[in-house]
Amino acid sequence: MPLAALLGGVLSVVPTAAPASAAPTVTIRARTDLQLRGVRLRDDGTLLVTGQLVERAAGAGVGGQALTVRIGGVGYDALSQPDGTFEVVVPAPPGPTAPLDVSLEFGGDGSYDPARADERDVDATKAPVDLAVAVTVTGDGAVVTVEATVDGVRAQLPVSLRVTPGDADRPHHDLTATTGSPVAVRRAEVFGPGVKRIRARYPGDAARSPATAETTVELTSATRIELTLASGDVSFEGTVRARGKVVDEDGAPVARTTVALKTGDRRLGAATTAADGTYRIDVAAELLGAGRHVLAAAAETRERWQTPSSSGPAVVVIGAPRPAPIGITVAAFAATAVVAMGFVLARRRPWSRPEAPAPAAAVAAEPQGGLEPARASLVSTLRRASDHGFSGLVRDAVRGRPLAGAEVLLSLDATVKRAETDPDGRFAIEDLAAAEWRARVSAPGHVTEHFVVSIPHRGELRGARIDLVPVREKVFALYRRAALPLLPSPDLWGIWSPRQIVDHVRAGRPPVALAELTSFVEEAYFSARTPDEAVLPLAEARVAAALAERAGA
Repeated sequence: MPLAALLGGVLSVVPTAAPASAAPTVTIRARTDLQLRGVRLRDDGTLLVTGQLVERAAGAGVGGQALTVRIGGVGYDALSQPDGTFEVVVPAPPGPTAPLDVSLEFGGDGSYDPARADERDVDATKAPVDLAVAVTVTGDGAVVTVEATVDGVRAQLPVSLRVTPGDADRPHHDLTATTGSPVAVRRAEVFGPGVKRIRARYPGDAARSPATAETTVELTSATRIELTLASGDVSFEGTVRARGKVVDEDGAPVARTTVALKTGDRRLGAATTAADGTYRIDVAAELLGAGRHVLAAAAETRERWQTPSSSGPAVVVIGAPRPAPIGITVAAFAATAVVAMGFVLARRRPWSRPEAPAPAAAVAAEPQGGLEPARASLVSTLRRASDHGFSGLVRDAVRGRPLAGAEVLLSLDATVKRAETDPDGRFAIEDLAAAEWRARVSAPGHVTEHFVVSIPHRGELRGARIDLVPVREKVFALYRRAALPLLPSPDLWGIWSPRQIVDHVRAGRPPVALAELTSFVEEAYFSARTPDEAVLPLAEARVAAALAERAGA
């Protein structure tokens, strides 16, 4: 009779007690679930209690942990086996057999959060039901099959299924099934690709006890990228403007993924997709040079469950450079002289000037990370790609400060090249083989960036800049989706400080999910201890829960 103790997230951020003079610390531990599989009255009058301790995110059993089983308020010790299962034989309460109140308790440790499961009115005379969930991934989702056994014999029983993103409880998709019969679950119905938790429950009947079981599965999706050029003919002095969109196999937009614009093996520029999957990349035409060029866009996905993709070819013709007419040069000198004379007159005769209008309030934009290639010289664009090195600067995307000790990792099959930035944030990696190298740039307290570098190049990867977004700024940017509607005006997001925003949301007595999200953001953003990017999945799950709570209000 499994009973999952529903908590809210794969990770928990737990403040650790410290002296008033010391900075607070943050411990990140995995969430766990306790499942009560059954309570059965044996022939000798004792009770056999069985269950399992599992890690919520992976659905795997947690072994070697001490547990407490309480029946009628009396506690009994148990130890989980390597697969997380446990069983304990306890004396039955005296008197006639009656429904029991059963509690399972796990105190947690340095790696796992505590967990608790309570079940009331358990009938030990009923046959326990054991459920098992099997999942087979398909092209557009998965096929789920639930098997049930009663006293070791397979049975056909009605069950309900609930699918949620990751280990969150909301949003969710519910459907019904019969044990032994496969059920198709479409990826688009369960909130797109990613890690999903599938929970099966049997409600019980007059002869059999209730039961639950769960598992996790990763649904993958290919991506598709479109590329459109604003014009197929561009002057040498003009700009090539590339636009497009990245979607997954179900047509849903793919946000916050890197898109690179290329010609052959040369990388021209990069951008990050917006929330609706769109992107825009502008490149100076002189970087390409005069003539006909074939361009393509490549989506370099960040998530492991989304595969990269490339667009079809797009052709642009760059015109020949045109010298400026003599008349324009003469006019420029004349205009310069007029401006200089006007400046002198203004200094000598201070005429009254209209007061300049006050600047408009700045709108805070979400900080963006990624690779910004260097601007190659005009001469280098006319030469064949021959540079086999990668060098540049790693900096904080918000404050613009160089990041010392950041790791730059390039991988090509089994070959790995590594560099660490110096105190000025600079790095250099030489002698790279000609290929598409996958890059991973990371620094403590910052969101890791993934992209591809094409070797050889014409100089655009010498002096490149890589921006890393601080984790706390990323958490606060995610918080914006839930908190912005509560501000008196959306413009205040760019005016109020983060502390003012958090205090304003809390003062409005937010509902449960938003209150939990606000407390989480406050801990992650204002704590003296720098948060790790492992907290981001929990932040996204809490934001989704707060948005779902608002939608259902």
